[in-house]
Amino acid sequence: MPVLEDIQTKQNELIRKITAASMLVAPVGAALPTTLTTGGIRAVQTIAITGTPTSGTFTLTFSGQTTLPIAFNATATVVQDALVALSNIEPGDVACTGGPLPGTAVVVTFGGQFSTPATMTATGTFTGGTVPAITVTATTPGTAIDLNPLPTGYADIGYVTKDDGYSFGNEWEMSEITSHGVSDPTRRDIMSTTTTVAVTAQETKRVVQEMFHAVDLSGVVPAASGEIAFNKPLAPTTRYYRAFFLGRDGIGDGAIYMGIVYPRAMVSETGEQTGSDESEFGYPLTLTATPDSTVGYSVRFLFGGPGWRSLLTKMGW
Repeated sequence: MPVLEDIQTKQNELIRKITAASMLVAPVGAALPTTLTTGGIRAVQTIAITGTPTSGTFTLTFSGQTTLPIAFNATATVVQDALVALSNIEPGDVACTGGPLPGTAVVVTFGGQFSTPATMTATGTFTGGTVPAITVTATTPGTAIDLNPLPTGYADIGYVTKDDGYSFGNEWEMSEITSHGVSDPTRRDIMSTTTTVAVTAQETKRVVQEMFHAVDLSGVVPAASGEIAFNKPLAPTTRYYRAFFLGRDGIGDGAIYMGIVYPRAMVSETGEQTGSDESEFGYPLTLTATPDSTVGYSVRFLFGGPGWRSLLTKMGW
């Protein structure tokens, strides 16, 4: 009889943190980020046996790890299983097609944690045929997964408080119908959702001032002394922004990027400011997403990066 531990699937490598992040804003006419990353062409290597051997085995070596002997007439599945059995290759890192050997080459497509893998080497011990040999050829070089350049027009609001970081809100308003004789509601409908992101900006800069005070400062020109001055509007108008949150977890080949695009966000709330010699003069801001009729959504979520691709299989994709 199975116990709970037999059916559980818990994987701590799927727990995410935000170790570095930025909130960037632009006028609503700016281009929207549509993808997070570029590159990621999967490397392809081809295993071929020549000389028509009639028996024997071969091994494959990848980054210092060598497979157990593989039969000369192995199928693509057998080759894939031998590679995945290596300590430095995880399920989802390689996919083998073609075969069976020796008549048909086996094609190994790399993915997962490998963007630009080293070329495997092969050692064969064959009998029969005419001078049998085995080769591995890098038929398609892989390309690294890099972060896409940001569209023009975006400004970073800068540092935010460490303790609060970025607070993402997602409130649902429900309509419930109750029925006689039943304690729980017999019908529930989602009436509306409100998506927000709250930060306390720490940097005193133009974009932050504009957002906090609901004012356009594009026409303010510093005096010769560098001084600037502006008035708080008597009747503030709603100002909309493109807002783009970009976060990262991990670095290098393990980097995972998380993006949230708000195509038409407004500052719906500002908080109390305090000034002392123990804390910064901050700017508490809450941005609320509103639908953009042109693109057809109010919030878009993006996930990518080399670390993300390496976990696709474990995450269920």
